[in-house]
Amino acid sequence: MVKRYHSALARGLGRNIAHYRRRAHFTQEQLAEAIRVEVATVSRYETGATLPSLVTLADLASLLHVTMADLLAQEMPPPSGEGERLLAMLEPLSSEGRRAVMAVLTVLVGVLRAQAGSREGGNGSSGASD
Repeated sequence: MVKRYHSALARGLGRNIAHYRRRAHFTQEQLAEAIRVEVATVSRYETGATLPSLVTLADLASLLHVTMADLLAQEMPPPSGEGERLLAMLEPLSSEGRRAVMAVLTVLVGVLRAQAGSREGGNGSSGASD
C-alpha cells in the first residue's frame, strides 16, 4: 500500500520537484525514466501525494542539478542574474545541446575549483582578490 501525504512538506517538495524538472526541461516521463519509476509516481511526488525515498531524493537532486536542501526548501530562492543568463542561453538549445553545455560546464567548474584549491594550498592566499 502506498502512503499518502498532504503535509506542507510534501506539497512544498512536490512543487519544487515540478519547478526544477521544468527548469531542466524534463517531462514527467523523462524524469520517471531517469530515476527508474513510473510516470504516475513522479506525478504523485509533484502533487505531494507521496514522498520519494532519500535515495530517490538524492537521485532527483543530482539529475536536476540542485541540492536536496533546494528540493526541500519551503520557499524558492530568487534566481541569480548569472543563473538567469545561463538559462536564457540554454533555452533555445535541444535537450542534447543543453546536456553538452552542462557537461562542458561541469568540467570547467571542476578545473576552476582545482585551480582555486591549489592556489589556496600553495601560497596561503584565499584567492578572494582575483
